[in-house]
Amino acid sequence: MNTNRGSYLMGAALGSALVLTLCVKAHAADIYEAPPQPAYEAPPPPPLDRGIYIKGYIGQANPDVGSIFTEAFNTNPTFTVFHEDIKTSPLFGLGIGWQHSHWLRFDVTGEYRGDALFVAQDRYITFGPATNEYTADVSSFLGLANAYIDLGCWAGFTPYVGAGIGFATLSVNGLKDINTVNGATFSAKDNTNTNFAWALYAGTSYDVTPEFAVDLSYRYAQLGNANTGVAFDAIGVSPSYSGVFIKDITSNDLMLGFRYKLQRAAPLYAVK
Repeated sequence: MNTNRGSYLMGAALGSALVLTLCVKAHAADIYEAPPQPAYEAPPPPPLDRGIYIKGYIGQANPDVGSIFTEAFNTNPTFTVFHEDIKTSPLFGLGIGWQHSHWLRFDVTGEYRGDALFVAQDRYITFGPATNEYTADVSSFLGLANAYIDLGCWAGFTPYVGAGIGFATLSVNGLKDINTVNGATFSAKDNTNTNFAWALYAGTSYDVTPEFAVDLSYRYAQLGNANTGVAFDAIGVSPSYSGVFIKDITSNDLMLGFRYKLQRAAPLYAVK
């Protein structure tokens, strides 16, 4: 009897010890925290403010004429020019550029400026008062290397200023000189001049997407001088004078265009 009772007590003690051991291990497992694993992050995408872009634009050219001149002005001091003008015309341009940083970019552009009507009038006195009325078509090509400073970005809008240098090719075609008082008509040969040109810009762009922006800008351009070829009378046998010289042609241009960046942001992948 005592032996059985001792065996029973021994078994109860061992069972209690086993249950206590399991409870302690379970509690220890509950409070154990695994050490943090090292974090592996995907590299950030390359910045979108550097890289090559292409651009295109359309606009309206608004030229101004400084003065006109013919050789007759040297021989008759009564000549007075009372009107000279080049009418507005459309312009179309393309370019390629490099975004150096978020505030500085460069590009090279080439544009065609469509036919614009040149008109001018002068008056003078010989045996009596007389006038000349000049008309011609003026077209041009403008090539510029430009630099721009972006002044910051607010809600996608980026104002900027810029400057460019290059060349302007000016063609004067189909000049007619009508002297109504004397009943004389002259025509001049077509001629093309190529000049040094420079320009100043002010504008703003809007980022439609990280790669695509629309651009509205104003440009003042100095295009240089142009002239016709030799002028002939209506018979066209012998030259009458050396032609008409159009001096100090400038232009106030309004342009609407786009820029498209060829670089795109690298895709982001989920970290496992």
